[in-house]
Amino acid sequence: MSAREIIATGLYRTGGLRLLERVARSYEFRLAANSRRRHWSRISTGKYVILCYHRVGTGGIPYYSELDAKELEKQMRFLRSRYRILSLEQLVREIADPQSKGQGVAVTFDDGYRGLYTEALPILAKYQIPATVYLIGNSMETGEPAWYDKIFLALQIYPKDTFVIQLDTPRRFTFTSRESRIAAAVEIVTHLRRVSDAERRACCFALENQVALPADALANRMLNWTQVKEMQTAGVSFGAHTMTHPVLSRLALSEAERELRESKRLIEDRLQTPVLDFAYPFGHEHDCSADVERLAARCGFRSAVTTTWGVSRTGANVFALRRPQIGQDGSLSMFAFQMNQLFLRNEEPLSTDSLSHQPDAVPVANESRTSRAATASEVKQDA
Repeated sequence: MSAREIIATGLYRTGGLRLLERVARSYEFRLAANSRRRHWSRISTGKYVILCYHRVGTGGIPYYSELDAKELEKQMRFLRSRYRILSLEQLVREIADPQSKGQGVAVTFDDGYRGLYTEALPILAKYQIPATVYLIGNSMETGEPAWYDKIFLALQIYPKDTFVIQLDTPRRFTFTSRESRIAAAVEIVTHLRRVSDAERRACCFALENQVALPADALANRMLNWTQVKEMQTAGVSFGAHTMTHPVLSRLALSEAERELRESKRLIEDRLQTPVLDFAYPFGHEHDCSADVERLAARCGFRSAVTTTWGVSRTGANVFALRRPQIGQDGSLSMFAFQMNQLFLRNEEPLSTDSLSHQPDAVPVANESRTSRAATASEVKQDA
């Protein structure tokens, strides 16, 4: 157990965390640059945490992330008892209101894995959590997971102990365990997030030709439209997560626009309701761009979320909302500790935090700029 985990457990068990939660409702601190000195100040804005989850359940796809439903229930019960839970719609509305104060938490899920229906939905209903799920259009239509999940699957079933693939240079991986296969897949996905989309697709095609993916390992991993509609009736909202989950900053703007518009239109047609919220694939700062943020506004979205750590404040750029992923290690005390840290600390602003977006101002340039929990963060954020 790390020192941080020991501190988190002690604060949770002794009640010290409740004292820090009360402090965080009125005060925050920032570490001075090049100093260990903390500067405390009274909070003058609203502060909002948008939590990012992926799969609920264990075993199979995705291999890099799993969360037992029992742990999710503990976290949702904790949130319901200690924080003001908001729908994403209400949270975005409060961020846009200069008079908004206080704290709020929204819960979101990316990709649309089937465990959200079989495992998470009863928990969300029990604790009245108005969650938002961001769907990948092609995965909804085909029933198959996205390209990065197929890479993880391919390396898990690869029959040999060594694997060679051309990345920047020929790369040779040696497999000694399940974890070493996951680590290799993380490295490959990381590389593919930083090359052109055409190169990514070519590499994925070559890999699938090298390793035949069994249909039964791909089937029934994602939500279907019947399940989505039932979840919608139960109070879950749905947003768009592109058609194919590419790195949008690696696409020509015309291709990025197609990914946004087609995913939005597809989900709206299937659910017969406006789709107003968007999640950037992977969502780290270099996976997004100011051009794509403006494009999201022009496509008719009211918000777009990243996977950047931290809170969003009153007046934040609603097309670059921060969205941390915590709680994957299954420790409720660490989850509670991290929630408190999110509200207690005052992070340095990102370059995108205060961008002004005009929906009619999209440039015409072609391009815009290890534990299981850690692995999930790497794959979906900054692998």
